[in-house]
Amino acid sequence: MAFLSVLIALLIEQLKPLGRGSAVYRLRQGLADMASRNFDAGQARHGVAAWFIAVLLPSLLTLGVYLTARHYSVLLALAWNVAVLYFTLGFRQFSHYVTDIQDALNHNDAATARSLLRQWKALDTVDMSASDITQQTIEHALVSVQRYVLGVFFWFILPIGPAGAVLYRLSDFVAGKWNSADSEASPALRGFAQKAFDLLDWVPARLTAIGYAIVGNFEDAVDVWRSYAQLWPNRNTGVMLASAAGAVGIRLGATAGAAPLPPTEPGWLQEGDNEPPPGSLPQMPGAAPQPAHLRNVVGLVWRSVLLWMLLLAMLSVVSWVS
Repeated sequence: MAFLSVLIALLIEQLKPLGRGSAVYRLRQGLADMASRNFDAGQARHGVAAWFIAVLLPSLLTLGVYLTARHYSVLLALAWNVAVLYFTLGFRQFSHYVTDIQDALNHNDAATARSLLRQWKALDTVDMSASDITQQTIEHALVSVQRYVLGVFFWFILPIGPAGAVLYRLSDFVAGKWNSADSEASPALRGFAQKAFDLLDWVPARLTAIGYAIVGNFEDAVDVWRSYAQLWPNRNTGVMLASAAGAVGIRLGATAGAAPLPPTEPGWLQEGDNEPPPGSLPQMPGAAPQPAHLRNVVGLVWRSVLLWMLLLAMLSVVSWVS
């Protein structure tokens, strides 16, 4: 049933993508605002209470509906799974930005690509070259694939089913919302929300990195993962992006911000590159991202999704047989 649920939800989402103005989006935003406004008093226990109301309570309600539906009918449970996945899973919630940026770059329209990237991620894109735009787009797209697709896959196939998908997506949502620049959340709430999501994403992020290595250049993916994941302050993000970079042979790091350990392998600069100045971040191996590389990354993502769908189908067959 898990495989059918995911497949049907993805097909529906491709035909009718969910917009940001949907009732469910407004509901989760209102719930997060209510939780922080009424429970965030600045102490650790208040942060836990606010996170419980905004994330765990809806997840438990989702689980309750699922168990009730499954008790009466498998078809009812399937319908509930599809409905929950439709609101938590999907490429179309971000892929139109990637497609439009790719089209603009393919037509040498860097100004439009900058404008689209600024709309998507609120970045200062004024001085970005085509290579900079491509690199930023690739990194943000890979993170979005994890948050909207692959991470949801993992939590959905656990025994808690649709409740896992809700838990993962709401945890990601409140961590981003409460840690945004204009948020009035207390440091305790910000810290707890981010740590909770990092914990939930620890296993899915590494499974995603393994998937990229399997469907891409395995040796380079593992090597770059091992040596350069620490470029990013968030290690979950680092392992995904480093593995993807090695898998397709490109150089990433536009969203990095931590001072990593120096690389342990020789030859980590490309021929013709200059030595980095003292105190700067080292560059990982690979070619500087160009617009053509967007197609390679999209192919990597789809191969990875197909890999996990195949594994999910195999698990479903084994479950049916047993």
